[in-house]
Amino acid sequence: MGYTQQDEWHDHYARGESFRALTDAERAVLDTALRPQGPAVALDVGCGLGELALHLHELGYVVDAVDYVESAIERAAAQAPDGADVHFLHHDIEHDPLAALPHDVYDLITLRLSYAFVQNRAWLLNRLREHLRPDGAICIITPLAETVPADRRDIALDEDELTLATTGWATTDRFDADGLAVLVLRHPATGPVAFADKQRPAPQGLIGAGVVVTDGQGRVLLG
Repeated sequence: MGYTQQDEWHDHYARGESFRALTDAERAVLDTALRPQGPAVALDVGCGLGELALHLHELGYVVDAVDYVESAIERAAAQAPDGADVHFLHHDIEHDPLAALPHDVYDLITLRLSYAFVQNRAWLLNRLREHLRPDGAICIITPLAETVPADRRDIALDEDELTLATTGWATTDRFDADGLAVLVLRHPATGPVAFADKQRPAPQGLIGAGVVVTDGQGRVLLG
């Protein structure tokens, strides 16, 4: 079973332990599918010790790398080469405001080996895609449930969970990287509005006022 608590991850990295290293197969997919054509900014969510963040910088991105584990961020920042335009930040992507990040929008958002640990995945993807540039991409790299032992099921996604992650995107690509699934999601999809009983609402049905109450993370509490 993988860690489920923040303090477990903190102790893991504080002991000097690491995480699954970025593979050549992953680099090849990233280099082919996500190499920027000009100046670009990336957000690496759940960055761990920063290996992916540094590779994205090598591809040409300015990188904000975040993790909710403080010991991981401390080690990543200490090991980063001098002059690398990578900003390592202690930030909980599910609970801290995105307004606290250095950039308002990103050309690329990556979640490597971290998406399976997210408590509310659909909500988080909707939250993140609001901070993508129009042609930006979200990249999810994850183990597959069928390839991991039963006692490590919580670190992986099955096919239904992968399909759910792609829902709401007009362009989805999937690659294999040494048994890891790499999803690249682009262009949030918008569909036609369906009206019950009638083809269109009556004109007066288009007029109204409302109040929406949200919490600090933008989740709707009352609408």
